[in-house]
Amino acid sequence: MASDLNRFLIGAQPDGQYQRRLEEFSDFVGHAQLKPRPSEHFSPLQNAPVPKSPPFSSPFFSHPEQSQSFAEYEDFDHHLPGALVPPMASSQRWAPINSRPSQYLSSRMLRASSSQVFNGRPPAIPGSPHAETRQLSYSNYPFQETLSSSPSALISSPTTRLQLRPPVPKRRPIGHAHQAPCPSPKFQRFAFPHAHSTRQSSEIPLQQQYAESLDHPEPLQYSHPSSHFTPIVQGIQLVSTNQLPDRFRPIFPFPLFNAIQSKCFPAVYNSNDNIVLCSPTGSGKTAVLELAICRLLSELKTNQFKIVYQAPTKSLCAERQRDWQAKFRVFELQCAELTGDTTQGQLKDVQNASIIITTPEKWDSLTRKWGDHDKLMRLVKLFLIDEVHILKDQRGPTLEAVVSRMKTFGTDVRFLALSATVPNSADIASWLGKNSLTQHLPAYRETFGEEFRPVKLRKIVRGFQFSGNDFMFDKICDSKLPEIISKYCHKKPIMLYGIPKAPETGSGNLRQNNCCCASAGVAFHHAGLDIADRRSIEKAYLDGQINVICCTSTLAVGVNLPCHLVIIKNTVSWQGSGLKEYSDLEVMQMLGRAGRPQFDDSAVAVIITNATKVDRYEKMVSGEELLESCLHLNLIDHLNAEIGLGTVRNLESAKGWLAGTFLYVRLKENPNHYKLDGDVGGHNIDDRLEKICHKDIDLLQRENLITTDDKLKCTEFGLAMTRHYVKFESMKIFLALKEKSKMSEILTALTKAEEFKDIRLRATERALFKEINKSTEIKFPIKVDLALPQHKISLLIQAELGGVEFPAEEQFQKHRQQYALDKGVVFQTITRLARCIIDCKSVLLDSVSVRNGLELTRSLSSKVWDSSPLQLKQIEKLGTVAVRKLVVAGINNLEELEASEASRIESVLNRNPPFGKEILTSVKLFPKLRVSAKVVKKILDPSPQVKIQAEIGFLNDVTPLMFNRRLVYIYFLAESSDGRQLDFRKITAGKLANTDKISFLAELNYPEQYITCYIMCDEIVGTQRHAEIRPEIPAKFFPPRKRERIQERDARIRTSEAALSRNTTGPPRNEDFEDGIDDGDLLAAGKYTLVR
Repeated sequence: MASDLNRFLIGAQPDGQYQRRLEEFSDFVGHAQLKPRPSEHFSPLQNAPVPKSPPFSSPFFSHPEQSQSFAEYEDFDHHLPGALVPPMASSQRWAPINSRPSQYLSSRMLRASSSQVFNGRPPAIPGSPHAETRQLSYSNYPFQETLSSSPSALISSPTTRLQLRPPVPKRRPIGHAHQAPCPSPKFQRFAFPHAHSTRQSSEIPLQQQYAESLDHPEPLQYSHPSSHFTPIVQGIQLVSTNQLPDRFRPIFPFPLFNAIQSKCFPAVYNSNDNIVLCSPTGSGKTAVLELAICRLLSELKTNQFKIVYQAPTKSLCAERQRDWQAKFRVFELQCAELTGDTTQGQLKDVQNASIIITTPEKWDSLTRKWGDHDKLMRLVKLFLIDEVHILKDQRGPTLEAVVSRMKTFGTDVRFLALSATVPNSADIASWLGKNSLTQHLPAYRETFGEEFRPVKLRKIVRGFQFSGNDFMFDKICDSKLPEIISKYCHKKPIMLYGIPKAPETGSGNLRQNNCCCASAGVAFHHAGLDIADRRSIEKAYLDGQINVICCTSTLAVGVNLPCHLVIIKNTVSWQGSGLKEYSDLEVMQMLGRAGRPQFDDSAVAVIITNATKVDRYEKMVSGEELLESCLHLNLIDHLNAEIGLGTVRNLESAKGWLAGTFLYVRLKENPNHYKLDGDVGGHNIDDRLEKICHKDIDLLQRENLITTDDKLKCTEFGLAMTRHYVKFESMKIFLALKEKSKMSEILTALTKAEEFKDIRLRATERALFKEINKSTEIKFPIKVDLALPQHKISLLIQAELGGVEFPAEEQFQKHRQQYALDKGVVFQTITRLARCIIDCKSVLLDSVSVRNGLELTRSLSSKVWDSSPLQLKQIEKLGTVAVRKLVVAGINNLEELEASEASRIESVLNRNPPFGKEILTSVKLFPKLRVSAKVVKKILDPSPQVKIQAEIGFLNDVTPLMFNRRLVYIYFLAESSDGRQLDFRKITAGKLANTDKISFLAELNYPEQYITCYIMCDEIVGTQRHAEIRPEIPAKFFPPRKRERIQERDARIRTSEAALSRNTTGPPRNEDFEDGIDDGDLLAAGKYTLVR
């Protein structure tokens, strides 16, 4: 056996050298002071005991205590500066290596049976016919065991290693009696410098190396000198991280890149070409993005650049931000997250960040209204796209539009796109192009199949025949679970994705239910749980106390909780306002939870769905479903945005922009798939593009959203549409609003918006909303039969703003969850749409509509009517119940609350001191505004005009820059009594810290005309104040005809109003769509000015 072992270690050598070198190495190992480990140790991540490996006998160990497995010894290679790695071929020799002090180690590291290592044959190469279940891979650690039967042998996967701190060897003088003798200089070895040393590698004798390691406070670090000695996996030679400069190595906490990373390394790090990478989930694609960042940092000599990373979900963005903020902090790169959760206070961080992590929608919105977008675009040097296969989902058009925008702008941006395995990845490469100068050539592309997955995943789609609704089908799926679990779980952890059966509210009850289930090793996990409860469940799962998690798709991303078996029970989920099919991205993310590299070499994922959908999901999980574009579904919205940005100036540039989209690539490949309005089939691709663009340009021009004089240019309405991210059909509704629209009319227009098309009024919900409609807190009751979705949306809004409680009757409780979901969808969008109406009416100088829109927007933002006593809810510690008690006691607004004594507040609310003082302290922080106005100049020729000076400011002792964790903005409005706008501007509270004076001119039409100046906070109700001024210009200075015409118009208005009041029974009420505003008190707003 010794002869075979020698041949295995050092290859074919002259006979006579074997024994000497074996003795040299045996002597060296014998005095390395290896420390025995206990028979079991606990992994710090999994807290699971690792059993002792079978012992083996070896001529390397002569003492009985040394005849143990490598797992029995602590950090074997840390004590061997010249430790050996197995050769990749019989002609190669063993090469010495050394480990690093804090390297990632597998919990099953350094375990190898004698049959695998010392039987005179090399360990089985992963993927070879001789590979066993527990294969050996080759890194800086001898005999490191991979945890997968996959040939990829993911050496760099951080999930397969644990960070262990090696002990520092005891110091011994070089001349110690038991020091290892210097081996023959003919023994092939390589020594490499310490990670923090600039010393070059050299041929240092093994004895000297070992002595130096004992005198050094930390073990010397060695790495492989050449890629010639790195292993080959699946025909791909792995690349050592030592090929990177020293400053980049800490980003990659592993010695070798895996097969996928190694194959992409030359294209990613040694070139600037665009890249498309398709590979399975968990195969290490993120490291490829980090390599691209390193490439950019190595080339740029300035910090004037931006890197944009786009992911489809907020959870992925949050995970990436945490990871990269830590990794790239040493390079002084600020990493900022820009998603729907980003607050106004965090926007400054985004502007100053070098790495922006965002979603396609947020980046689209940001670039549409970024004031200096030209400068911003030119700062972007690297654009990283994660999960690019969402192009075929409903969010795909936005991703396609922003990428095409970056391409069309002509900046030198490099694109890296990551995707799950798709059959037409070549189309993505054609779309991105090789680089900004050679767009006609495809990008560099690499595609890896399921054989490169770190854990072999078996995917099963089970279909069952059923023709009823999804709730009934869900019960059928429940009945199939015992069979599936017993067949595939193998007594290992399970994740079950399904529809939540109970409303995701009431954290106390949820916690109690979870505690009961957890005793049986089962828990449920969804967005309705508190953050602390979710973290507790996740920790219990990692600790092995919970083996089954029943969850929603929220657990599929952003949380590293792998399992052995994943079950997707029914392929629908709550999305927006009802049950919808999971997107492909969600399905792939859920399937990606299956597979635990630390414990398994295989995993199972089962999809339970309707038999009619089996074919679709089989194609999806096998990667056979073609990736198609969805840009044609809302092409006109994105075309208007490009016109507003100036990237499209005429029909030809519109065709050029469209030719740079993924839609164009797929139109050429699969023209019959796309049915476009105005498109005539059978024509060549250029003719089809021209017809598509011409049709959309005509529609935009017809609605006065663009002009086509000398070039295509957005009107103020078109800019408002793109700035507020409004759909074309919604803009048509908003622009159709009549002059001087009442608040009820604006609210009705909002409820008809295309953005709410997915909200439906179900027949079973009508009784619920009829009950809500009867409440006296509904400001604008629906007078007709409840039959339209817009009726439901209106009542959802008014119930929230009026503090209407959900009906307590048992028959309505089944709708509680849907009610909460629909309300959340509406309030997520409606404020943005209301601001668009304000901008449009401001352009039309319609001050009445502007003022009503502002009041509605304040109410929507605060979720309470502006004039309601519920405005007291804005004060911290005052809820709806407390406010109702204060109202009963005669405290109806903030002024009355501030004037109350602390003891009275405590008495009314039945609270103990110092609660009253705390409330009064909070009231002092509430923004209190003041405004006054005066005439500073009268101009009588050629027509009467006056110059008005308004003085505005805060009454607070300290300027409230923020309130309720939001920045404070101020609106100033000036109007004439005939409804003409005179001035309209938005000011930050910081600029209004001192008294501000605003001057403007007002043209007068008749002697009785007056001017009103308003000031109010944006998004804070109860802050509006006004000042009125009457110029008192004599009638003789007004033209007679104009004066008479104005007076006749006012008389007609008064007559029509009198007729309306006679036709109503009883006093006018809010339910008659009366907003309580006197027509003589009208707002006049000037041109919208945003004061930065």
